[in-house]
Amino acid sequence: MRGIKFNNLHSYDDFSLILNSKDIKSPSPKTNLVEVEGADGVLDYSEYFGEIKYSNRQLSFEFNTIVEPSEFLNLFSEVQNALHGKKMRITLDDDPNFYYYGRVTVNEWKSNGRIGKIVIEADCEPYKYKVAPTINSLSVNGTKTVVFDNLRKSVVPQFTTTAEFAIGFKGNSYTIIAGTFEIPALQFVAGENVVTFTGNGTVTVEYQEGGL
Repeated sequence: MRGIKFNNLHSYDDFSLILNSKDIKSPSPKTNLVEVEGADGVLDYSEYFGEIKYSNRQLSFEFNTIVEPSEFLNLFSEVQNALHGKKMRITLDDDPNFYYYGRVTVNEWKSNGRIGKIVIEADCEPYKYKVAPTINSLSVNGTKTVVFDNLRKSVVPQFTTTAEFAIGFKGNSYTIIAGTFEIPALQFVAGENVVTFTGNGTVTVEYQEGGL
């Protein structure tokens, strides 16, 4: 039975809940609009300090239950004890390669005869994340240029090297020694990111992709 996974707890397998409906809101862009007296429209400074930012997004799931009416309140307590108020990874069976991350609220329990209904909501970060980080391992002997694809969320990748390397990115050059490093000024944006490596050894590039 398809459903929702909260961390490692599945709505049907662990709680006997049947997913009836799901509502996944889009995150609202954070805008900075300034009214100018005597001028048409507004001044939009939303991207003045960089890319547009977003507010949290809201998720809501309604479930039916298959337990006997005498077990309704016991199940309600079980679900609350497991989920209510916790920050969790939320993975939809219909979208298994991504997860949302946020605080879960077991909102209410309703019953009508032999049918029990429970509503679970979550206040989540605006982006959904790939379940597995993106990892690329490269063997470099001299100079190698590589294109790294990234989803919508900008991210600072992590580099693990076996030797000293010069890294070229957007007209800038950075030198790193053997080890694991992040370069805060080197940030992958949405789409293609072209990086040039100069050195001799192995480079592993790891980053967490997130999209809307």
